[in-house]
Amino acid sequence: MSARKFLRFQCHEFDGHFHLVRDGLKSYYALTDVRKNHDWTNEGKPSGTFEAGGETWRVCLDYDEQPILPWDDPSYKLETAYLYRLYFVCEDETYDGERADQSQRVKGGTITFRPRWPDMKRREKADTDDDGQWTGPVKDVNGYMDLGAPYVDAQVQGSNIEFDRYPDLLAEAAATFGIPRRYFDEFYKTSNIVDAAVYVRLLRSKSGPIYAADGPIARMHSLLESDRSGYRKHVEDNRDRPGDYVTSVVSDRRAGQIIRGHEIGKEAKHYYMKDPDNYDPDEFGWHPKLEVGYQTSVTDRTVYWERDDGELDRNDLCRELEELLVNTLDWSGFDETGGSESYQEDAYFDPDDRERRSLKLVDCPLPEIESEQEAAVMRLWGDMNPSDEALVDTLLTDGGKVSPRDAADETGYCYDTVLRAVDRLEGFIEHTYGELAIESDYAAQAMLKRVRSAEEQFRRSIGSTVMQVADDAQNIETDAFDRFVQNYDVGVDETRNDCRALLKPRYVAADTADAKNLAREAHVALLERHGNSRGFQMRVELANGTSKRFRDLEQGWAGAAWDDEAARRKRERQLEGQADIDDRNLDPEEIDLEETWKQFADHDEWVNYSTLRLIVSQVVNDVDRALETLQERGKIVIEQGRGFALAPR
Repeated sequence: MSARKFLRFQCHEFDGHFHLVRDGLKSYYALTDVRKNHDWTNEGKPSGTFEAGGETWRVCLDYDEQPILPWDDPSYKLETAYLYRLYFVCEDETYDGERADQSQRVKGGTITFRPRWPDMKRREKADTDDDGQWTGPVKDVNGYMDLGAPYVDAQVQGSNIEFDRYPDLLAEAAATFGIPRRYFDEFYKTSNIVDAAVYVRLLRSKSGPIYAADGPIARMHSLLESDRSGYRKHVEDNRDRPGDYVTSVVSDRRAGQIIRGHEIGKEAKHYYMKDPDNYDPDEFGWHPKLEVGYQTSVTDRTVYWERDDGELDRNDLCRELEELLVNTLDWSGFDETGGSESYQEDAYFDPDDRERRSLKLVDCPLPEIESEQEAAVMRLWGDMNPSDEALVDTLLTDGGKVSPRDAADETGYCYDTVLRAVDRLEGFIEHTYGELAIESDYAAQAMLKRVRSAEEQFRRSIGSTVMQVADDAQNIETDAFDRFVQNYDVGVDETRNDCRALLKPRYVAADTADAKNLAREAHVALLERHGNSRGFQMRVELANGTSKRFRDLEQGWAGAAWDDEAARRKRERQLEGQADIDDRNLDPEEIDLEETWKQFADHDEWVNYSTLRLIVSQVVNDVDRALETLQERGKIVIEQGRGFALAPR
């Protein structure tokens, strides 16, 4: 916990329910008196102004009918149960001059008063009720809080107002119409919050690290959200501009993995307001917001307005929202004390406004989580028995929720065997509430990447042997470039506009030096075929996730140390790292080879174990057929690992 000056974050949306229990329905009766005593026809809606916090506010009262039946109690003298609304708006620089109920209320909101009593009833609307009346059957009212006594639920929804100011605004808005302030000086313990958010506005030119593919918003989702369990949401909409709307939701159960002690589900989002390009770069609307908001849909516990009994309240909520926001800024390289170098001022957010408070700053846990999950995958890879493999295959390829019994049915293993497999796969498979899921998207993709790499290398190591043996058997001559294409699974794109073919090896180079050695191999191979390599260029993927393009193969490898033996050893280590083939018990007869192959053959995407088994079975069959053909022709064949070659003459 760090107590020092931080940038003051701006409160944005708010939605809370204030339960007025002490005085029963008195505030509701007072609103009813205003409605009855006002001349709506000649004077319009009741309106007024009040002062609060050194600001002038405009307010307007309105009401609506609702299908609630009047309370069947002698103390209730009304024949109706209207719903009342107070609209309020601050007369500041954003005020549009409209009556409060017609205004955009950029800084303002709505207060909705609903009467509540035990065992509430409502009347359904019949099909013939075109006049707005309800004449259908009587039903119970669901979803409200029955406190066993009459009370008023004052729902306050607002924006751009400090959260702690809402009680005063509620009392002052009501007092404008003669309703005593004392009705609003105490809220029952069940008063609660259902929405709240805080934000900063960033300079467009600096906000990229926030919404980047490897930035904190995207990685929260990838590393923390289970493959199937619970609610999940991640949206990246970059169609209109980079980072236009990028958001991730973290559930209450996962919040503590980001910042220890957090218990509230949240959404972190980077977004622009509507049509930002209509603003000039020196105007606030040109620049995006980073916002952290409370998400009730992924929080099991209620957040109350004020409690002293260990329940979550607004103080916990504000602290968690601000801590996630300040840490997200810190992890992205922003100065959490503010300043105009990275932040953009707007009507309510001031990048130079700081205040001293205690917020917990933590080292970014996402690389640590990623490392733990990667370690779990690497530990499991090559060390799974058949039941483990079958369970992982099911979770990687099947949709929906998977229970242990469903997994047993799908894999053919008994229930106890599946549970033992779950125990062995701890850290990769999560078992919660009777359902199985892969720990996270990241873990699933890491395992699939291992499968994909294994498939690629199997095709390279054995598949190229099959093709070479088949060519030899048919007396087809191959040159160095053919062997280069086969060895590194090289795609050749000849459709480019610059008249040069692009070589795209699926081999992933260990580093830049390894990529340069690969470029030299390509250059030498092309020299043998064409006498030069001027009509070709090559793009090589590197192990760190970047890529290197060689636009001139004659010079692209210049400066690289050329040691054939050292390069060969590095290449072998890299290939082994990309594809750790283990001995799996494969049953090709259980697979629709042709159909599965069609699904994979033309797509560069993650593959599952079924596809891997298909590739292996196809290549193995090719190897067997080639071996039989060669043996029938009297060729002398020697085994080489899983492949074979013609013996030297």
